Amino acid sequence: MGPGLEWVAAAYAGRPQITMPYGLGDTTDLTNALAVLKMAGLRAVVESHDTIRLADGRRARFPTSTQRPRDDDPDDAELLLLAPRTVTTTQIALAEQTTTVLLVDVDQRRVWVDGRQILGVQERWKDAAPIYITFAVARMLAVNGATFDKLVRAGLTAGQVDDALARLGKRVHRTDIGWESRQVGGLVDFAIACYPGPGGVRTRWTSDLPLVEQAERLMDAGCRISGRAISDRPGYPAISKREMPYRVVAFTEEEVDMAALGFEPDTIGFAGSELIRPADPTIFLTAAAAGYTDRTDDFITANTLLRADMRNDHDAASLEEVRDRLQFLADTGYDLRHNLPS
Repeated sequence: MGPGLEWVAAAYAGRPQITMPYGLGDTTDLTNALAVLKMAGLRAVVESHDTIRLADGRRARFPTSTQRPRDDDPDDAELLLLAPRTVTTTQIALAEQTTTVLLVDVDQRRVWVDGRQILGVQERWKDAAPIYITFAVARMLAVNGATFDKLVRAGLTAGQVDDALARLGKRVHRTDIGWESRQVGGLVDFAIACYPGPGGVRTRWTSDLPLVEQAERLMDAGCRISGRAISDRPGYPAISKREMPYRVVAFTEEEVDMAALGFEPDTIGFAGSELIRPADPTIFLTAAAAGYTDRTDDFITANTLLRADMRNDHDAASLEEVRDRLQFLADTGYDLRHNLPS
């Protein structure tokens, strides 16, 4: 205790003490958060000990462990204010999925509200983008190879293709007829096993409809089916006919009105459909390059099987079938391109 504050020690020396749990009584500094909100065009004022009010009249309450005074306004605020010292990917996902969350990233001056980012650079997956492009190029080269121009025509920029080929390094080489895997079939296992996953947001849904019909409705809505669920699709030889899995996996580029399709949120997490809004933008590009309109390409399908959270013997066998087929196509494709005897 510093000089001149002996009285504080004397006061604490008295018994009994009236105390509160640790942290209660401390103030929360929203100065910087209010400044960032102002930059986003969301002027706000402090309305109460745990609530701010935006210029549009909406109130945002930040979570606090302090008990609300009895005479405080009992009405719930419209928004939940999150302004943590370090913003996590989980908090960003929550803000992007929940329109009632107001998330402020003070350090990087980013703001999310109404389910979208309204301030700052969308950097969440910035560092992952070159990696996703690299794996997309690997998937397109793994079986048949491709010319530089063909990779660009698939939807990539010349700079992206250059960067991806450089990142693949000694895994690929340029021949007289284009770029391909340096080792026959060498990119197949790499593209399946080393792919880091699609990222993004995943939601699970349930329906009274049979899984086959759930898949049909999702495809009709523009989704791409992946994993073992595509074994039921006609004309798909990569996976032999097997019973439907316990969950359909589907990827989507756009928002899907699942309620209108007959789905409701799955609170059990066992049966139904899993909808993925991936951070990887190349999933749909490589599916189109493979000629698929209702499913992901075979490499993403194999990776989906590899990552199945409850992978069973059917999933494992299907994964091997897809991998074996890709290796066979890579081997025969190489022989055809270079006029070698089979």
